[in-house]
Amino acid sequence: MSNRQLTAFYMMAACILGCKQPVANNKIEEKKHGTIQPETDTMIAVNDTIEPLQVASWQIFEQYDGKYALETGMLRKEPLKTRINKLLGKEEPVFTERFDVTPPVEVEGTILYNQGCRRHYCGTDEAALAVDMNRDIIYIGIAVNGMVTLYAEKNDSVYPDKLLKWKQKFPLN
Repeated sequence: MSNRQLTAFYMMAACILGCKQPVANNKIEEKKHGTIQPETDTMIAVNDTIEPLQVASWQIFEQYDGKYALETGMLRKEPLKTRINKLLGKEEPVFTERFDVTPPVEVEGTILYNQGCRRHYCGTDEAALAVDMNRDIIYIGIAVNGMVTLYAEKNDSVYPDKLLKWKQKFPLN
């Protein structure tokens, strides 16, 4: 064997022996261990760039379009439940009690929207929820005696149009 053939033989052996075994499918491993994680999206488009982030998938919430929040239990579903609680803290019960009377949920483009009020107090004690499913941001408005407070994750101040229109119906704002 010549030096060239010997060198080529060593290179091929190194390549073959250096290859790793394929990694087992995570979903199969999760099923074996009894834990199934919710689907996640890994990319969020921001202007002209893409930022890799691990965000909960909002895809399941798109099916609530035209349905009532109380019937679907939408406010008790993850990731919405935990994130509303984190965003509002002690104000969370004030928000949820205002979803006593609601119209059907609306999904327009990438915005999920719903509003509600306390029975017999519509017009003064209301709440609204908007989720920008593309940007993964939850927005909430709470009206107490006609005074509105807006909340947004990530300190975002570019509120969806539907939420701003909802706010305008209260004359004290």
